[in-house]
Amino acid sequence: MDEEGAGLKLVAFTLVQGATGPELYAAVRNDGESPSCDAGLMFYFIDKADQLMTTWGGSLLSGRLYRIDDGSGVMIPCIAPGEIAMTGSTDLPGELVIEELGYLQHRFPAFTVDVVPVDAVTASEVKTVRRGAGSAYTGTLENRLDVAVSDPKITVFPVNRVGRPLGMATSSAADDIPPGGIWSFETTPVDDVGVDHVAYPTVSVPP
Repeated sequence: MDEEGAGLKLVAFTLVQGATGPELYAAVRNDGESPSCDAGLMFYFIDKADQLMTTWGGSLLSGRLYRIDDGSGVMIPCIAPGEIAMTGSTDLPGELVIEELGYLQHRFPAFTVDVVPVDAVTASEVKTVRRGAGSAYTGTLENRLDVAVSDPKITVFPVNRVGRPLGMATSSAADDIPPGGIWSFETTPVDDVGVDHVAYPTVSVPP
């Protein structure tokens, strides 16, 4: 159900029955020639009788901020051409029963606008640590802007050897990070760490 010219392509996803319900994780690549901004992914779950069971939508995480090139200074998340973004949910709608699912359809709410990349925040020193029966991730997020940012969050996706996301771990704080400041995080645990991981930081930036 792609809008023509969106440039985004679903390259991998995982739909599994978790401990508390169905879970979904997806990877999307920007095959277009321009950054895709404020992009999301919406799934339509269709049963074996071709009836809509439920829908779900989430924001695509790229870990990158861009400044709109109109003099306003406003920054928005965008997916650069050729880059992979991810999203996921551990609390899909209760109407979804995987065994009754026939197929999925998807579309990408997104827009293109003249933007300039910004060296805003980076996640580094991301390591896996054992926590009970699972594993969490620790690391740091650095504010590389010349203004303070707030509400830092990190989302880490363990992936298999071809980059398919297998789960999702998160950590967030109601803190401000000053220019050049560091936020140290430890995420929620995941059961399967795969063979690698991808980390996407997000923050709120003042207008």
